[in-house]
Amino acid sequence: MQVLRFRLFSLFVITVILWSIGGSLGRAQEQEQAKGELKLEGEHIERLVLWRKDGHTELFDQPGEVVELPVGQYLLMESHLDGGYACLQWGRPQKKWITIAQNKSAVLKVGAPLKQTLEVKRQGRTLALDSKLLGIGGEGYAKANRSNPPSFTVYKGDKEITSGQLAYG
Repeated sequence: MQVLRFRLFSLFVITVILWSIGGSLGRAQEQEQAKGELKLEGEHIERLVLWRKDGHTELFDQPGEVVELPVGQYLLMESHLDGGYACLQWGRPQKKWITIAQNKSAVLKVGAPLKQTLEVKRQGRTLALDSKLLGIGGEGYAKANRSNPPSFTVYKGDKEITSGQLAYG
């Protein structure tokens, strides 16, 4: 009789444990399946890499105008555009968190059209030129192939004063 009680008690304990594990797995799957949308406002994106706050990385090759993501907070880590332009932020993310909520849309401005900026600073008799290529979200892009750096020409009126190439970095 005691053996029977022990077996019934053991069966009950095992059933409770399995039931609680099954419930936890069901909730975990429910959380994993909770999705939201990210609308991309930008063009010519070949690859997009987002980092979720929990450490997971989401990679999209040739993303469309809308991508579906699990609910969470994300940072833009990489954006690659047609023509070999890349924005890499692994060591210096902009800390602009993108929040993806269930059944809702968030917006990320990334990619083209690109805006060329040139900052000129005078340092004595020298001009220091700082060229930047910015995406529509303010992210900085550089050409992946650096064998042909951008060039410049300085004019005084119609007369060419000097020209050269900008150095990367």
